[in-house]
Amino acid sequence: MSEERSLTEFSSTDAAESHADDSRADDGDNAESIEPATVTYRWRSEGAVCAQCGDSTEKQWLDDSAFVCPDCKSWA
Repeated sequence: MSEERSLTEFSSTDAAESHADDSRADDGDNAESIEPATVTYRWRSEGAVCAQCGDSTEKQWLDDSAFVCPDCKSWA
């Protein structure tokens, strides 16, 4: 069995220091400017009605602000 080596042996000191700067916590000044993620897909085991064709489907994607079935989704 070979001896275990530290990950620090594989990076330069400069790279390690620059990554340490990236991990600093934000002061919170920009917290209000961050937009929450938009849900673009959903799955319902009981199914849900497609907003466009009215069929029930388990898988739906967001298309023009409404959840639709895979057949009604515009993929362009």
